[in-house]
Amino acid sequence: MKVKFLKPWALVMVFAVALGSCTESVDQKAVLEMNEEIAEPTYEEALGVWQELDLEAGNPFGLRLAGNFNYFETSRNQLFFIPGEGYVGGPAPGFYPGTGRVSASKMGRANSFLNQFAFFEGQELVTVGAPVSSVFGAELLALGIENVPDEVSSLTVDKKGNSIWFKNVKNTVTPISSTLSSFLAEVEIIGGTGRFSKLRGTGVVRGNFNPVNGEGKSVTMAQLKNGK
Repeated sequence: MKVKFLKPWALVMVFAVALGSCTESVDQKAVLEMNEEIAEPTYEEALGVWQELDLEAGNPFGLRLAGNFNYFETSRNQLFFIPGEGYVGGPAPGFYPGTGRVSASKMGRANSFLNQFAFFEGQELVTVGAPVSSVFGAELLALGIENVPDEVSSLTVDKKGNSIWFKNVKNTVTPISSTLSSFLAEVEIIGGTGRFSKLRGTGVVRGNFNPVNGEGKSVTMAQLKNGK
């Protein structure tokens, strides 16, 4: 797999300012209904979503994507904001958790949960993966998922409690306009629950989001194998 990154990641200020005014905790009804069955996406369908995201954002990363992927996931996401210690306004410090409605290979209909922490390094606003269980512990427990390592910043889970755990490696976010930002993230797959408990692998997540309301969509393409 070859993925070209243009620069270290920087969040668009309008995104943080818009969401930074929301100081309420994450809605505890974040667990999404999964009664409706959805067909698993194919490689061609996932690649089509990837290309739509690139077209919408004007291909900001100049991507060269190559590799053999056996896991595909498309998601519609909703981000939130939780102020961090010392927060006095603006974009940071704070957490950016979110949920997603997912269609995933090997799962079909699924939910996703994620968390990031934003902070300043000099004049640059950066983020790192934050423990997803610190925000969604109750929701995950209701799905039968517990003892999630802190290095897991996002996970995808089906209605039977089978989940795949993702560790954030690197992010790049590029502002496109006041209502559109584009991101690319490298991830590692470090296990899960149920039939995915021994999964290992690497992948890339490509997405766009609206910095005004936190709504977005993304596609994940990964190479998975069963570990020991």
